[in-house]
Amino acid sequence: MKIKRFFLLISVMCFSLLFTACGEPLYTMTEEEEAVITAYASKTVSKFNKNQTTGIANARVKPGELDDEYEPDEAESEETEEVIDEENTEVEYDPETGEPIVTDETQEDASEEGSDDAGFSMTDAIEIPGVEFTCSEFDVTADYKTNNFVLSEVSGKKYVVLSIEAKNTSDSSVDFSNYTGRTYNLSLNGGTKASTQYTPLSNDLANYDGILAAGDSKSFILVFLFSDSSVENISSLELFITSDGTTRGTTI
Repeated sequence: MKIKRFFLLISVMCFSLLFTACGEPLYTMTEEEEAVITAYASKTVSKFNKNQTTGIANARVKPGELDDEYEPDEAESEETEEVIDEENTEVEYDPETGEPIVTDETQEDASEEGSDDAGFSMTDAIEIPGVEFTCSEFDVTADYKTNNFVLSEVSGKKYVVLSIEAKNTSDSSVDFSNYTGRTYNLSLNGGTKASTQYTPLSNDLANYDGILAAGDSKSFILVFLFSDSSVENISSLELFITSDGTTRGTTI
């Protein structure tokens, strides 16, 4: 009985092998097709690789572009030059810290742009009716600690902490919950703007939703994170506040 089962199993396996389809043979690409795929793949990788300092952003291959006798017309040449110019203006990123690399040229451009937006006083920039704001000081630190909260040290970066004093000069209380949803950004020496670091602290101006009574004052903080190189020689600080689609800046 066992021998019959064995032969039956062998027979089934043989029939299975005999009736197995070989399928269609793999498609063989021509040299031109291989070149098109290779060019497309390399251009696509170059386009999305932000850490690569040079690359091709246009991943399209025009008909006949890979032929030796191909010559682009004037319109194509102008389009290619425009693409190259756009790529050269892209921001480069430090592969270690992830921060944008600010060159002298981009820093000057950012400084000019920031100066136009930073003509407000601290009070007018924050714009909470009845409340006057002043920045008393700022501090650069590797980490930020309070009694019940810690912003841990980040390799290659430093925290910049603004100390801001608020005073209600009106005759009525001011409810800060009416002014939530704002964004605060800080620029050092006219460079790239950094957004605030979230903290659950009750004196974090970016998240404060309490009530400031008439005549009362309160001390607030805003915390930002910058690369070590950005905080080496701070000569100017510009704070930008955006609310309802409008950005107002002030120089500290």
